Amino acid sequence: MPLVSLEECLSRSYDYVVVGGGTAGLTLAGRLSEDPSVSVLVLEAGGFNPDDQLILRPAQFGVHFGQDEYVWQFKTVSQENVAGRQIGWERGKVLGGSSAVNFLAWTIPAKEDIDDWEKLGSVGWNWESFSKALSKTIS
Repeated sequence: MPLVSLEECLSRSYDYVVVGGGTAGLTLAGRLSEDPSVSVLVLEAGGFNPDDQLILRPAQFGVHFGQDEYVWQFKTVSQENVAGRQIGWERGKVLGGSSAVNFLAWTIPAKEDIDDWEKLGSVGWNWESFSKALSKTIS
């Protein structure tokens, strides 16, 4: 997957443009690019840090927080159950997304949590459909 300059990027057209070079975006781009007849562009706002030890060593978890080079520093809305405080919610701002700065870890949510999405209005998004998508991430 070559990296291209902005000028080169703008001089071409693409069949697919994936916005976000995090785990999901790169997985999608990888799947799309399995078809050699299509072109795929991944746009990532953050940096590409192939030799950065803070990215390459998962045990560095947490050192990225507060560093604009590595994370978007979002805050939640005020949370009633923590005395109205806003909680920091850093998200990865590098190629690899939050996984690159989050100990390279991810967790599978509880079945009940996924089923609640359908109850909240996301018709068809439940544990059964989620499980099918989940199996693709593991394969």
